Amino acid sequence: MSLVLVADDEPAVLEVLSQVVEDLGHDVVRARDGEEALALARSRRPQLVVTDHMMPRMSGMELCSRLKQEPGLREVPIILLSAVLQQGSPDSTAFLNKPFEINDFEALIHRVLEEAPGASREPATPVEALGQWVARTLQGPLEAARVQLLKLEGLSPPTQDAVMALGAQLQSLERMGQHLQDAASLSAGSLTLQPAEGELRAHLEASVARCRTLGPGVPVELVVPEEPVALRFDAARLGRVFDVLLSNAARQGGVRVELRVSDARVWVCVSDPGPGIPEAELPRLFQPFPDGPARGDALGLYVASELAKLHGGALSAESVPGRGATFSVSLPRGA
Repeated sequence: MSLVLVADDEPAVLEVLSQVVEDLGHDVVRARDGEEALALARSRRPQLVVTDHMMPRMSGMELCSRLKQEPGLREVPIILLSAVLQQGSPDSTAFLNKPFEINDFEALIHRVLEEAPGASREPATPVEALGQWVARTLQGPLEAARVQLLKLEGLSPPTQDAVMALGAQLQSLERMGQHLQDAASLSAGSLTLQPAEGELRAHLEASVARCRTLGPGVPVELVVPEEPVALRFDAARLGRVFDVLLSNAARQGGVRVELRVSDARVWVCVSDPGPGIPEAELPRLFQPFPDGPARGDALGLYVASELAKLHGGALSAESVPGRGATFSVSLPRGA
């Protein structure tokens, strides 16, 4: 069973393609345009991308090109669909003209996945299968809720506040599904990194940009060195760590992010001005399912801590009650 990202801006076509892929026994994540597809690919790491060409915000051709520029995604096969192109993109693995027979589409899915790198992966353990099932089960209701939310856009300002709040809750539920799937893979020992040489500042700035979309009233301060910060890391997984820490800090009313560098290590420190964390709570911050009340996204903090460890680093927290909290990711250089 593989995770397949399907992108098409026509809801009816998106539903049909997704259903075909699910009937073949694969998990599906849906995108309605190229930009959403790229964001989902970065966060969900699919084994296959199926994309239409003519889409708003980013075309399928551009999506193919952008995916091939991503260190953690450049090996992911892409099937490009189009009713106007005569041939595929140099960056796509396969091409299919619209309209096409469903049997041809199914056969192409089979072939591309069989030839994909890592196609011989071991079957999922029961724990990992449970995480995948939860994430897949959440995907349908979330997709339906997002469609309904789009219908409410453009309403009067008082109602628009409620729409924004609903959108934030949907994002929270989607993150929870991702965390459950990652936690299950971590428990099964099957979550592995795909590290590559990269410049850390750009990826941190991308996470800060995503954080700024959480709410216009949340101030975000970013402090980075002027020179590039070269590091070997898994961009998608480390981006998940940053997203968790920034979203948790945003809940406390403000975010300060600082990137510090030495010859041997780098530190990404995320601080907030909130009420702080009681000393008794600090030891269980990074437990997956802590007893009693937990700060913010407890499962997300656990996943972030484990992803930092897979990078050879660590995630720690410091807090003085009444004076906020600081979460720090420490990563080795030259690893």
